[in-house]
Amino acid sequence: MPLTIRRAAPDDLDALVPLFDAYRAFYGQPSDPGRARGFLRERLQRGESVALLAERGGAAIGFVQLYPTFSSVRAGRLWILNDLYVAAEARRGGVARALLDAAAGFARGEGAVGIALETARDNAAARALYRAAGWEESETQWYALSFAPAAAEPAEAGEALFSYGALQDEAVQRRLFGRALHGSADALTGYRLDWLGERDPAAVETRGVVRHPVARASGDPADRVPGTLFRVGAVELARADEYEAGDYRRVRVRLASGAEAWLYVGARAG
Repeated sequence: MPLTIRRAAPDDLDALVPLFDAYRAFYGQPSDPGRARGFLRERLQRGESVALLAERGGAAIGFVQLYPTFSSVRAGRLWILNDLYVAAEARRGGVARALLDAAAGFARGEGAVGIALETARDNAAARALYRAAGWEESETQWYALSFAPAAAEPAEAGEALFSYGALQDEAVQRRLFGRALHGSADALTGYRLDWLGERDPAAVETRGVVRHPVARASGDPADRVPGTLFRVGAVELARADEYEAGDYRRVRVRLASGAEAWLYVGARAG
């Protein structure tokens, strides 16, 4: 079925809200459809944002949301592509690229001098997508002050999770959980590090980097994979599962310290 992308109106909230709520949850916010609806309704009714809705077969499968601003140096209108999300079942089908192109086409049609977005420096695959779509990567770095209260650590962070890869990165942690994790150094014995094959570029819709390390059982107790042992809540563990889905599966292991923890190994590992 063909993909269509159109500008959303306040009447499209029923289609937009589930996508917007899932988008916020991916970035560590608790699911709150009521808050999502109220926020979107205000932005769209007041003309404070533009949402472009991707549909296939009558079902909403993704969106971008743009906010208007101005460039003093270029003396013209500038649009910020603030939100981009594709439903899990529709990923790896070119929807993200189509939404990027539609957003750029909208901004150009409005007579803007440009369109901009921000992403994490470790998000290599997403950066590759943006470059492939003709976006220029700036040498400047954005800075920000947040006036929202810091996310509190879960009162019952009862799940032990051992990471030897991207989950050790604070930028990834904040993107997934809305906070930085505190962990302790540990190691996995009887395993060796390997690499997953090159990722499909379309995987940018769900992942941050193209190439990932993977721990594989070697049977040799002298082999050792260093990493970090974290404590996370059940909701956070579920978010980690979603982040690692497809290429990894979660198993229970005993670490060098004697602690038992969850570990992500290759999805097809024995």
